[in-house]
Amino acid sequence: MSAAGFTGYVRPDGGIGIRNLVGIVSVMDVVNPIARRLETSMPGAVAITCNGYGRTFGPDREQQRRTLANLATNPNVASAVVLSMEDSYAEDVAGRIAATGRPVRVMSVFGSGGTAKLAERARAACEDLLAEATRVERREAGLGDLVLGVECGSTDTTSGITSNPAVGVVSDMVVENGGTVLLSETAEFTGAEHILARRARDETVAQQILDAVQNRLELALSMGIDITKHNPGADNIAGGLTTLEEKSLGAIKKGGSGTIREVLQYAFKPTRKGLVIIDAPSPGVENTTGLGASGANVICFTTGWGHPIGNPVAPTIKICGNP
Repeated sequence: MSAAGFTGYVRPDGGIGIRNLVGIVSVMDVVNPIARRLETSMPGAVAITCNGYGRTFGPDREQQRRTLANLATNPNVASAVVLSMEDSYAEDVAGRIAATGRPVRVMSVFGSGGTAKLAERARAACEDLLAEATRVERREAGLGDLVLGVECGSTDTTSGITSNPAVGVVSDMVVENGGTVLLSETAEFTGAEHILARRARDETVAQQILDAVQNRLELALSMGIDITKHNPGADNIAGGLTTLEEKSLGAIKKGGSGTIREVLQYAFKPTRKGLVIIDAPSPGVENTTGLGASGANVICFTTGWGHPIGNPVAPTIKICGNP
């Protein structure tokens, strides 16, 4: 990859991947070990696992299934094998993946006649899909084809004046060349949300930004937690941060200076190019998962103290201004 662009893998739904992976998606946690074992022995395959037995309901079920399916249809993923205890639990997620034109195989413990046989079938399916992925066309692509996710974690006093502004420069480059940047971690906007709202493309988007932050504050208060008194965290304070506003002003720098085109909920994919806000939790694991599910094919993750988490489908670049 260079400032001019990159060579990427063309997907049926129009996305351009910088990796060419096969996703092993477990829609029930009882088959997570199979997905993870296959991942360790099959280069090019990645485990996309879930928490819970699969019997979530209402909005929880929809968000879990949307997240799994959208991770498996990230531009970096060519195809998927969907695993479950029973076929019926996998069909919805598999259908969402298939709707993007990607090859997908569905199999279960019950349908295979046991765990060992499922593992054998899944391995054979992965081998076939990995071989098929090598035939995916590559072409020259520009920054306009890139979806960049930005994240910060274990922030210290250097983050807001070095690494976050540096990523902001990159974000502006991507947007100016027609690409997409995903800025999230809603609670980290607190105290600076009015600045983001001034950059919204219209009053509707501006109000969505303000509402997203207020909803996070109210949700925390409903559980007896005042975010304004618990942020910055102990590690941030030890790293030199003094106030919530200082942390928030640094955090929003990652998104650069462009116009905010839309605000989306967790694990939804953008409908517009440019700078997009994803209303997602701040912690690294939850947020990088959401960025990958929203289509980020690369993540820039700034840190001060050091933060170890990455993402299975999106290469994660760590940027630090603390020597």
